[in-house]
Amino acid sequence: MDYSKILGLPVKDIYEREIGTLVGFEIDSRGTPSNFFIMMPNGSFLKVDGEAVEAGKEYVVLKNFWKIRAESLIRSIEITRRRLEALEKLRQEHQIPTNIYDELKNTYTKDMNELNNKITELVSELTKVQEDLKNRLDMMTRIRSINRVQLSTGEVDEISYKAAETMIESNLDITLLEIKETESILARLKNLKQKTSHEPAVSQRSNFIELLRALNNNRQQNADSPLVVRLQSVVQSQQQ
Repeated sequence: MDYSKILGLPVKDIYEREIGTLVGFEIDSRGTPSNFFIMMPNGSFLKVDGEAVEAGKEYVVLKNFWKIRAESLIRSIEITRRRLEALEKLRQEHQIPTNIYDELKNTYTKDMNELNNKITELVSELTKVQEDLKNRLDMMTRIRSINRVQLSTGEVDEISYKAAETMIESNLDITLLEIKETESILARLKNLKQKTSHEPAVSQRSNFIELLRALNNNRQQNADSPLVVRLQSVVQSQQQ
C-alpha cells in the first residue's frame, strides 16, 4: 500500500468521531508503518502505533489502542507462561541439563516480570482514562439537567434545546460504551496479573514437593544413610 496516499485524510475513532488529520508516519525496516502522527484541531499532535490505524478511502480509523496494547500483553504473557510450564516439565523429567534450565528459567522469569510491570503501567493509565470518562459522563448529565431547567423557565427555546439534547445523548451513549470496554480490559488485565503473581509460589511449592518425594524414595533405598548424604544424592541425581 502507498501510505503517502492517506496523508491529509481526516482521522476518526471507532465511533466515527473526528479526531484530527493524519499528517505523517514512520516506516520500520520491514517496510510497515511503526507510528502515525495525527494533528489535532487545537494544533497538538498525537503519536500512535502503526497497528492502531486502519486506512480507508475517505478517512482513517483510529482503533482502540488501549485494547491493542492489552491484547498484545496478554498474548506475550500466555506464551511466556507456557514456556515456563514446559521448562519445569522438562526439568522434572530430567530432559534438560541443570545449567540450561537455570539460564532459561532466569530469562523467562525476567520476561514475565517485565510484562507484569507493563501490565501495572497500563492498568494505571486505563484507570485514569476511566476516571476521565466518568467525569465526562457526570458533566454531560449535569449540563443536560441544566438545559432541562432552562427549557422549563423559557431561557432557551425548544429548537436549541433539542439540538443540544441530540448531541449530548449521542455522546452519552458513546461514553457509556467506552466505560464498559475500559472496565472489561481492566478486569482482564487485573485477573491476568493476579494469576501470574501466584505462579512463582506454585512452582516453588511443586519443586519442594518433588524434592520430598525424591528424598522419601532415596530413604527406602538407603535407609541407613544420614539425611545429609541422602540429600546430596538426590540433588546430584536431579542435576544429571
